[in-house]
Amino acid sequence: ALSCSKSCWSVAMRDPKDGSWSKQKAREVQGVLIRNGFGGEGWEGGTVKSDLIAVVAAYKAWASFSKEKERRHFASHNALDHNALREISGLRSQFKGYLVDAGFISQKPPSQLQSRLKLVSDDAILTSCCLVAGLYPNIATLLRPAKGRGNAKGGRLMTKDGDVCRPSSNSFQVERIRNAAEKGKDAYAVFHAKYRTVSAQQQGGSIQRNESFLSEVNFVSRYALLLFGGDVDVCDNAIVLDGWLKFKVGDKGQTGAILIQELRKELDIVMTKHIMAEETEGENGDIGVIEKECIDVMEVVRTLLLDE
Repeated sequence: ALSCSKSCWSVAMRDPKDGSWSKQKAREVQGVLIRNGFGGEGWEGGTVKSDLIAVVAAYKAWASFSKEKERRHFASHNALDHNALREISGLRSQFKGYLVDAGFISQKPPSQLQSRLKLVSDDAILTSCCLVAGLYPNIATLLRPAKGRGNAKGGRLMTKDGDVCRPSSNSFQVERIRNAAEKGKDAYAVFHAKYRTVSAQQQGGSIQRNESFLSEVNFVSRYALLLFGGDVDVCDNAIVLDGWLKFKVGDKGQTGAILIQELRKELDIVMTKHIMAEETEGENGDIGVIEKECIDVMEVVRTLLLDE
């Protein structure tokens, strides 16, 4: 229904323990690939700062080559794991077959209206919404440095249970969080897993303290959380998500909060219709009523995300 299923397949089929990145990472080369690829700077489908979107960027760039020799050369040049990418490709095809057999997706090409509205698989903004839905309730907030907080520099991520964490060392968000300023747009992230180190006494008597780390960190919009996250409640002029994240929606107070809640309900209705419908297209290959409703709602959602 979000028209970004192919990008989600790349995320779902990766191996979290290994992934597409070579163990001998050339971070600078990989960083250029990510900035210029899917979800990168200036990407038509929106810019998203995300480790999992980076996986999609790597796969799309690798898959753009048709010959095996070209793909292997590209992987070597960009410090990617060619075998891992081949495995993702095979699993994507297998998973697509399952979805087609189940009737969840169609093998027909996108309708003209879909193409015109650009609700296609290259939409990184809507793909990030799928990450929120898939990784919930693993949400963290970015704690930015503040004046008067001693010599603390950079940012940290805090989870619902109060743990203050860092991104894992192989995350592409390490530098971004480390260099976080007092003000900025990034505020919320979803992650795959949390790990904690164990205290140990090192040589010389020094003690290594417990630290918590988050793997596969993905910065997301607050509206993505409100529309695709957990339970929401309207409290005065704000929305409370999952009992701990409080958002003020624009200058309309309670009216704005209620509008977001109603849009979320409409999303559920339209997506349920889309999934349950046997055919979303009308006669002569024209766009059907259900698909039109879905596209209209997705356009509202995308506009909301871009305006934040």
